[in-house]
Amino acid sequence: MIDESFALRLRRLQAEHDALVTRPNAVDESWTSGVFERYRYPALTAAHTPILWRYDLNPQTNPYLMERMGINGVFNPGAIEFNGRICLMCRVEGIDRKSFFAVAESPNGVDNFRFWDYPVTMPETDDPDTNVYDMRLVQHEDGWLYGLFCTERKDPIAPPGDTSSAVAQCGIARTRDMITGNDCPICAHARRSSATSSSTRSSSTGNTPSTPGRRMTSSRPGVAAASAGASLGA
Repeated sequence: MIDESFALRLRRLQAEHDALVTRPNAVDESWTSGVFERYRYPALTAAHTPILWRYDLNPQTNPYLMERMGINGVFNPGAIEFNGRICLMCRVEGIDRKSFFAVAESPNGVDNFRFWDYPVTMPETDDPDTNVYDMRLVQHEDGWLYGLFCTERKDPIAPPGDTSSAVAQCGIARTRDMITGNDCPICAHARRSSATSSSTRSSSTGNTPSTPGRRMTSSRPGVAAASAGASLGA
């Protein structure tokens, strides 16, 4: 049986999240550049990320419904029209300052953006990444949707234990449906070759469980909701 205070707090969190996600976004009439319009609210924020990602919804293991995985921000997305919807491949940054990719979808590209149930899974190559971010999407005539992104790895000449620098390169992955992917020999070769042809230094901190690579997998809405209900005893 779920504790009453747990259930009350969960209902409040869900109500606040639903209100944010469904909030209409209108043009800000008080601001103009003479060239383009600006909307009142950002399309996505950290608070738009699913409650299931940030909270352990099991009252037995998280009786006070405390946030388990803090999200620092959602930004620098790559946008594409896909199957009649506007999809954003977002950089989602945790409070550990490490990032992962996640897809948010909207019917109009202005408001009502909802994240898909799970973040994008990107398996590592034989040279592990420590951070990935800022993907840009291209729908190619070959039927594949390609994603170009920044990938960071440990600086090979840094002193042991020094994580203040990293080697930044351009990574590439492909998918046909933004849910499942496929191994791409050309993509894999491009990522390995970039280590000697386009390396640059950038600041970085620590390690991360992020797992970039040659395939993108995700999940459309509907799956996580069922698992959330199961954890709540629904």
